[in-house]
Amino acid sequence: MREGWTSQDFAAVAKKGTSGKKYALGAATGSLFGNAVHSAAHNAPQGWAVDKDGTFHANYGDERYKAAVAYQAQLRKNGSYHPDATSLSQPDLSTLFLNGTVGSMQDGFGGYLPKYLDSKGLLTPASALPYSVDGTPGGIVAGRRSFGYTVLKKAKKERIELLLRVLNYLAAPFGSKEWELVHYGVEGTHFTRGKDGSPEATKLGDVENNTNLPLKYLAEGPQVLFVPGMPEAVRALHAWQVKVVPVAIRNASFGLQSSTYTAQGTTLRALMDDTVTGVIAGRLPLSELDAAARKWRDRGGDRMAEEFAKDYAANT
Repeated sequence: MREGWTSQDFAAVAKKGTSGKKYALGAATGSLFGNAVHSAAHNAPQGWAVDKDGTFHANYGDERYKAAVAYQAQLRKNGSYHPDATSLSQPDLSTLFLNGTVGSMQDGFGGYLPKYLDSKGLLTPASALPYSVDGTPGGIVAGRRSFGYTVLKKAKKERIELLLRVLNYLAAPFGSKEWELVHYGVEGTHFTRGKDGSPEATKLGDVENNTNLPLKYLAEGPQVLFVPGMPEAVRALHAWQVKVVPVAIRNASFGLQSSTYTAQGTTLRALMDDTVTGVIAGRLPLSELDAAARKWRDRGGDRMAEEFAKDYAANT
């Protein structure tokens, strides 16, 4: 999406960009037709929002969220989505994107570089800017401040200290020898040096470093924009971040605890996801969204709101 686009502009370009067996919009199973992108552009809560008085409310009952679902249903009705949008896997969607079958797709921030590299110079994937709705600039989905955390089970002091040293090594900062080893392996075996001194993976490095990927989920230092030998990719990503970070919409429940969410959150979300998909796909009327939201609240949504509010009050 270009800077300054409205929701009408987006819909018009999506319709114009769809013809024959080429589709402007791609989506994968679980993405709800890219619902996160569109609900954020409509400035709907991304999961949960909190009022000034500490009251929590979910996205499902928000009018902006309903408007985003209705908007996507119209995009689907216009034929702008790939017809298999409810069944495509993310890898299959990536293939369709790279071969030009779909003109856009939703992915995480980390998905930019693989698309850039896999295109082998045939295209430069562009991170989308949010469109505006009724004159109000749109937002984007804000990620968590941290991806997760590592828990150590009770053990002898020596064992805990050993594991903490391992985690500390994995969390070494960008530019250190430890960081280089964790991310790129052994110089001369897994990578060589480019003209600018940055690491360039060997064929063995491409294989063995990918098998080490789970290490990053144990501990890692602050992420940086670093694409060896590709400064243009870094500049493009940085320019995008500068524009969208100020309008990022954060899930207010991040970092808070709710026993009901822990026990029932996945099941209740499936109820809403199935309804949203059905509405956008044209199988259900938009009114079903309100009916499903009422069930969601009765079956645990209201309790989640109360529990999040209680934990929020205890930590502010």
